[in-house]
Amino acid sequence: MAESTDVVVVGGGIGGASLAYALAKEGLGVTVLEASEEFPDRVRGESMQVWGVKEARDLGVESVMMDAGAHITPVWKQYDEFAGEAGEIPMSIMVEGIDGTLNLRHPIACQALIDAAEAAGATVVRGVRDVKLAGGSSPTVSYGVNSHTVDVNTSLVVGADGRQSTVRKQVGIELERAEAVSYIAGLLIEGLDGVPEVDVLCGEGDRFFVMFHQGNGRARAYVCPGLSGQHRFSGPNGTAEFLAACNMKCYPWSEQVANATPIGPIATYPGDDTWTPSPYVDGVVLIGDAAGHNDPVIGQGLSIALRDARMVRDLALNGARTADAFASYGQERMHRMAVLRFIADVVAVCQAEDADNRQARRAMMVEGVATMDPEFMALMMGAFAGPENVPMEALDQGLIDRIRAA
Repeated sequence: MAESTDVVVVGGGIGGASLAYALAKEGLGVTVLEASEEFPDRVRGESMQVWGVKEARDLGVESVMMDAGAHITPVWKQYDEFAGEAGEIPMSIMVEGIDGTLNLRHPIACQALIDAAEAAGATVVRGVRDVKLAGGSSPTVSYGVNSHTVDVNTSLVVGADGRQSTVRKQVGIELERAEAVSYIAGLLIEGLDGVPEVDVLCGEGDRFFVMFHQGNGRARAYVCPGLSGQHRFSGPNGTAEFLAACNMKCYPWSEQVANATPIGPIATYPGDDTWTPSPYVDGVVLIGDAAGHNDPVIGQGLSIALRDARMVRDLALNGARTADAFASYGQERMHRMAVLRFIADVVAVCQAEDADNRQARRAMMVEGVATMDPEFMALMMGAFAGPENVPMEALDQGLIDRIRAA
């Protein structure tokens, strides 16, 4: 005999677990299906922009992450090869009531959130395999666990199962894709005692360096090279090459970063974008990377996922179960992803794309931010305070053309 529940969430990562918690807290029956027995270090998804923290607060999960040890950064500092310290970006003034960006190691955040969902009344099943589903007015899900198969009748299936989403594939939703112009590699490091715990943006030579502090001398460091750097940090010497690439003359503490202790795997991802205008069919809706992802060069993944979760929560609590009922979510998300895609393109073209005039490109962006040029400031506000703050006229392809011609 099949089990029954109001909502099945496929994927218990940050977006899926946050949505499950929020729905269960409101009294809906929720079952979370998670493939992993233990959450792995995915080398991404660890810094939440200020607008995402606001979404986390609305969902009720900000406190869950704070209790799990999240680090709040009220200020970001910029460094570049021309002026050294090029200024700071105050995060605490971006969104009223939000103190800064939130950094927390991905496996810790996932575990804390899925535990919170279970405590709120959700049923959590781990080690799930072979998820099969049918959408429509009466969705069904079957899955394997512990050598047996379970069937579930539900009113809504949420695909929160990442970039390779089986939910998306099974319901026939296809993603559009913008090709990468750069790559991003990441590594978790510790031993940064004495290094100021502010987040860092730094461009020098053929690298764009970003670091998000997690507190207690630990941080996630990222290096973004152009397409020519796809395999730069691969192989047995990859970690050593990565740490050497973190040693930048313009950042005063770079030697300590280069000599830090690696405490996780290293991985490299393409800086591409994917999206769909319709992340839903009758009885099924997608959130997070399953619905399309943004180039990680601007670190928007968690904020995107949490707004997805908040919007789907609101609609689901109001009875949304059909494609038509989720249309407003699809429209908002399509616009949001277009804005973030443009911002990511500007940053990647300025900071990471292979080019003979990379220094001139960076100088153009540094000057634009330092002088509060409206073209650049509108985009920075969109990245930190939320894409809804970016006017459509700011999405000017001519800006990217001018940067490339600098």
